[in-house]
Amino acid sequence: MSYKNSALSHHFLFYLAYIFATLPRTQRGQPVVLGGDPKGKNFLYTNGNSVIIRNIENPAISDIYTEHSCAVNVAKYSPSGFYIASGDQSGKVRIWDTVNQEHLMKNEFQPIGGPIKDISWSPDSQRMVVVGEGRERFGHVFMADTGTSVGEISGQSKSINSCDFRPARPFRIVTGSEDNTVGVFEGPPFKFKKTKQDHARFVQAVRYAPAGNLFASAGFDGKVFLYAGDTADLVGEIGSPAHKGGVYAVGWKPDGTQLLTASGDKTCRLWDVETRSLISEFPMGTQVEDQQVSCLWQGQYLLSLSLSGFINYLDVNNPSKPLRIIKGTDYIHY
Repeated sequence: MSYKNSALSHHFLFYLAYIFATLPRTQRGQPVVLGGDPKGKNFLYTNGNSVIIRNIENPAISDIYTEHSCAVNVAKYSPSGFYIASGDQSGKVRIWDTVNQEHLMKNEFQPIGGPIKDISWSPDSQRMVVVGEGRERFGHVFMADTGTSVGEISGQSKSINSCDFRPARPFRIVTGSEDNTVGVFEGPPFKFKKTKQDHARFVQAVRYAPAGNLFASAGFDGKVFLYAGDTADLVGEIGSPAHKGGVYAVGWKPDGTQLLTASGDKTCRLWDVETRSLISEFPMGTQVEDQQVSCLWQGQYLLSLSLSGFINYLDVNNPSKPLRIIKGTDYIHY
């Protein structure tokens, strides 16, 4: 049979027009990490073995990375925007290219021996901290290019749910653990400095303000605390408490003046950082699936994630109704 008449000759007619993106995979009692692109164009999340990248302005435009061999838990852009690091259930981290359509792999490392729960890059995109449920250790700090160790994550006795790199010098790393503590590390090389013991239940999220002058911690006790970015001294508590249910995530306004919180009490709340007082509340429903398990503040967009997997675009001018809710492959405008 000639090549011209073979079935092979037809495969050139097919091209990828659209990817119908799936929603994030959620699980009751588990925070979900939404990643933001430093250029402000995309956001990302995971479902099964895939990392899904979506255009924040037009979420119908999406891309997908499927090279992990088991479930992926978290994916984060490097501050340069050129790479994404994704961490999976087996403790592997894959670092891959965002520029080429093929998403070529740059590196693969195995920093811990169990599920990775969070990843954070240093502001120069050179170092990385990963945390989770490792057997020998709950986290590790290493060079993104070589995998060389640049510190130990120690001093906490249970799984670590969240980590963040201070986006300014002197570098710091903070971690939030299921032993109810916030861990503080100084470096490089990063060494354990102290734990903060203000939470009464699991710490689910730790995030630095964009300028690095403060960081926030959020826990299943419904509390949110603010600390000094360099010394980790307690600045104060936001709200009293911030929520009636556990707080799963926090998101900083780009100028650092406000903080968004997402809670199992089925609300998101917006706080004034200086006064630590409530600006507004976003009621997200009354059903179990309306629990809010993640949030992201990306430029002008405030996103939250419901336990149902729905992605909500919050409206600061009308907190009672989201601007848009993404439900599967379609999305609803209000």
